[in-house]
Parts: sequence; C-alpha cells; structure tokens
Amino acid sequence: MKVSATQGRTPCLVCGAQAVETTNDPVTVEFRDGSYVVEGFEYDRCSACGEEYYAAGQVDAIHAQAADQARVERGLLFPDDIVRLRLDLGLTQTALDGALGASPGTTGRWERGTVIQPAVADRLMRLLWSHPELVTEVVQPVARESRGPYRPRR
Repeated sequence: MKVSATQGRTPCLVCGAQAVETTNDPVTVEFRDGSYVVEGFEYDRCSACGEEYYAAGQVDAIHAQAADQARVERGLLFPDDIVRLRLDLGLTQTALDGALGASPGTTGRWERGTVIQPAVADRLMRLLWSHPELVTEVVQPVARESRGPYRPRR
C-alpha cells in the first residue's frame, strides 16, 4: 500500500529515476534457514529499480522482529530467557560460552537478540537449566598463561 502521492516522489540514489516513494508494504527478511515477513514499518522504495531506503535503526528493529518470528517457529528460547537461564545458573556470558563450546561473545549476541542460537545450543541450555547439577560437568575453568600474549617465552 503506497502512502505518498506520485507528486511527492524523490530521485533514487541508485538508478536516478524520480520514483522513490514511501510505503508500508511488508518487508521480507532472509535468514540462513528461512525467510520471514515483517509488517508495520514505513520506509522508502524506488518503484523503478526496487531499491529500499530505511531510517537509522529501522533495519535493526525489522531484523529483531523477524528473529522473534524465527524463534517462535523453531521453538527457541528468547533473549530474555537466555539471560534468566544464565543468571539462574550463576554463570557469566564467558562461562556459558565455554560450557556450550561457543565462540567468545556468542552468548552476548544471543542475549541481545542479534543472533539466533542454533537448536543444539538451545537444547543444551534447556538441559542445563533443568539439571543445574550438570553445570560443573560442562563448565571448564579458563586456562591462563602467566606471560602476556606479546612476551617472548624464556
């Protein structure tokens, strides 16, 4: 559904056509495992070449809404659930990363909602949440060297 009139069109920065208009048409967001349709956002689109223009921060909001749809569809924990789980288990983000065998910073990205956790990590988190006694089995202490990363060995 078009929001602006033909007279209010502006030039497209990609193709140069005087065809950019405001719309609130649904946006399709592609993830590795599927695509999701997000509604409720107003943005500009060139009717000549299809280029879309979004306001600052709008892409993050659209992506977050699509990620929530993906979590519901896949039955995954939501970011707030992961935070609550981690705190209930008494773990730092780094410790949960280690327990799950995830790269550093992964838990933080899941908790912010910028990345959707894989199903296997979701299942392991749920298992740990249900059986906190297993945490000591999977959490490994962080090994530290006495020398810094740039000091030569003696």
